[in-house]
Amino acid sequence: MWFICVLATLADGGQSAGTASTSGSENQAQSRDAPQDDVVVTGRYGAVETPPETELGADEIDALDAYDIGEAIRRVAETQALGEAPVIIVNGRRMADPGVLLGFPPDALTRIEVLPRDAGARYGGDPSRRVLNIVLQRRFRSRDGQLDAEVPTAGGTSSLAADLRQGVIAGNSTTQFGLRATRDSALLGAERSHYIEDHPGQEAISLRPSTEMVSANLAATRALGEWSGTMNLQAQTRGTRSVSLNGGIPIETRQTLHSLSVIGGLSGQLAGWSLQASMTGQLSASSQSGLADTESRQRSLAATVSANRTMFNLPAGPVAVRLAGQASYSRMTATVAKTGREFSAHDVGLNGTLSVPLWRSPSPGEGSVAARILGGMSATLGANLRQASTGQGRGLNAGLNWSPLRKLNLAGIWSTSTESVSDVQRFAPEYYGTPITVFDFATGEAARVLPILGGTPSLRPPRFDRLSLSAQLGPFAPWNLAASVSLQQSNILDSIGPLPAVTPELEAAFPERFQRDAEGRLAIIDQRPINFDSTRTKTLTSNLGATFPLGGAMAGKRRGVLRVSFNHSLQLQSVTRIHAGLPEMDRLSGDGGGQPRQQFDAQIDARRGPWGLNMAMRWRDGHRIRRESGRDGPGDLRAAALGTVDLRLSYTLQRVIPANKDGGALRRGAGVQFGLEVANLFDRRPGAVLGNGKRAPGYGRDDQDSMGRSLRLTIRGRF
Repeated sequence: MWFICVLATLADGGQSAGTASTSGSENQAQSRDAPQDDVVVTGRYGAVETPPETELGADEIDALDAYDIGEAIRRVAETQALGEAPVIIVNGRRMADPGVLLGFPPDALTRIEVLPRDAGARYGGDPSRRVLNIVLQRRFRSRDGQLDAEVPTAGGTSSLAADLRQGVIAGNSTTQFGLRATRDSALLGAERSHYIEDHPGQEAISLRPSTEMVSANLAATRALGEWSGTMNLQAQTRGTRSVSLNGGIPIETRQTLHSLSVIGGLSGQLAGWSLQASMTGQLSASSQSGLADTESRQRSLAATVSANRTMFNLPAGPVAVRLAGQASYSRMTATVAKTGREFSAHDVGLNGTLSVPLWRSPSPGEGSVAARILGGMSATLGANLRQASTGQGRGLNAGLNWSPLRKLNLAGIWSTSTESVSDVQRFAPEYYGTPITVFDFATGEAARVLPILGGTPSLRPPRFDRLSLSAQLGPFAPWNLAASVSLQQSNILDSIGPLPAVTPELEAAFPERFQRDAEGRLAIIDQRPINFDSTRTKTLTSNLGATFPLGGAMAGKRRGVLRVSFNHSLQLQSVTRIHAGLPEMDRLSGDGGGQPRQQFDAQIDARRGPWGLNMAMRWRDGHRIRRESGRDGPGDLRAAALGTVDLRLSYTLQRVIPANKDGGALRRGAGVQFGLEVANLFDRRPGAVLGNGKRAPGYGRDDQDSMGRSLRLTIRGRF
């Protein structure tokens, strides 16, 4: 009932609660009419050559209730099912390092544009990646702060966070500084009665470690004549403390991490080419004491250069080419049990992409019947070469994009490649992670085990063969209704990942990865990555989204907005072979730890006057976890379906700021926002039963999720 009242308040406009901010639609209209310069397409600041597939204006961006541009981009990628991390361009142009802008507040944006699928090759070099164009205000200045306090309704632990930032945009020059500090207190077994009932004698262990973290960043862009330079400096220090049992004796483990990274970039035009170059340097030092004493230091340096241009024009449009090169070198020294080791790695790569328009879709009402039926079509071809310390790599990719109708887009992407192993997967120092509770099939009991994490230097580079087919319909006015469906198929040789489950078969195949105490209880699992012989997956995903105005329109102003999106994933195939001596594991049938066949996500984002509502609903299918691969048995686990709901309600006190003379949408002034978030609203926890229907050990109320429902109070202010 209270949820219906909140929606009613949104629909009513919240007139009695405060003053509404300036309409984003009106500001966008002013932006289109304002004089523009230095843009790709004359008439609209920050526009790209190809009209966007979907556009989020001021109202839609504000409805996301994101704290910074980076979070807003992540939310857009999730709600629109864009797949892997999209390529980011700024004001219609590529930047050497778009990350320098991600710390600004979202109201520094005037709009976010989702470009058509064939834009990936033109701007990112990979036809499988989508492209987002973020358009900034010409003039912007802010000084913001945020305080967070979070506590589970069951008590026992808490989280506190404070964030300060300042940002300035003046044309092509920007500066942004941020400082953040967080503290999470430990959650002990004694603070969860249900856990102690199932695991007596574990009162002192940490179900969640205590953590303290401080981070700072400084980012800037500057015009350097016809070129633009960027600098991004990030530093972090982090410490954690946890208590685990070793032979029945509580042992305290402490971990520290200090890291520093500097990224410098340069963008500009040279001899008809658009060039972007960046250099990244990173330093990090980590240590662990307690169960094992380890220390490590890592240094790395990486450089990337990319260039793109239009080679010539065909009747259907321009033929574009993009070339890129990357080079990196890293070195790590590690000391484990007073024994020192040193590793180094290098990686050099070249890649190129050619984008060719095959024919152009005629304008509405023009062209022959055949031309209108054919619509528009474009193709991309790409290749890459790589030489790394782990071996050589090469790859090919091709994409075809067809729009037989104005609101219908069909795309197909094929690629084959051998990719290098990341430094983190190879050289991350060995350490003990936070203890986890697992069901031990060998003993039929729950075990609180220590995972060994870190890198595996002997990893081989994986080879990927991928095929993706997709269809996009819409968006249709006036609600921007859009739907998409996509089929992805992947075959991987030497794929990389941790052991998928704790089963007798895997323990027999990798006995060195499992350690038991004198009484046969499972104590330690080595979860550092390994190479799988092969992995085959096939997934069907679908997305549906729409945007609705709330309260109608007055004098051209939109008084509110409601955005809804639905994503569904259906796993059609998931088969893994650990190594040649083992049979294939059908993950969907329950082998190797099992895997849910279906997942569903729904997002609701609404803003009406000073009120905001954000809701996320997630559901995953129940699945079987087999004791023995290839057959069901009474000793199997049956994991229950799990659905969770996260809800956030916010209220903003602020004064009205009109659009500035440059057409920028100033949507916030000095003021404060109060937010209340309830994570896991209905306090749902992962559960499983044995083949006989009894609750499985290791799946008690607090075993897999000791936090459960939590409340988070947020106060944001601009001063």
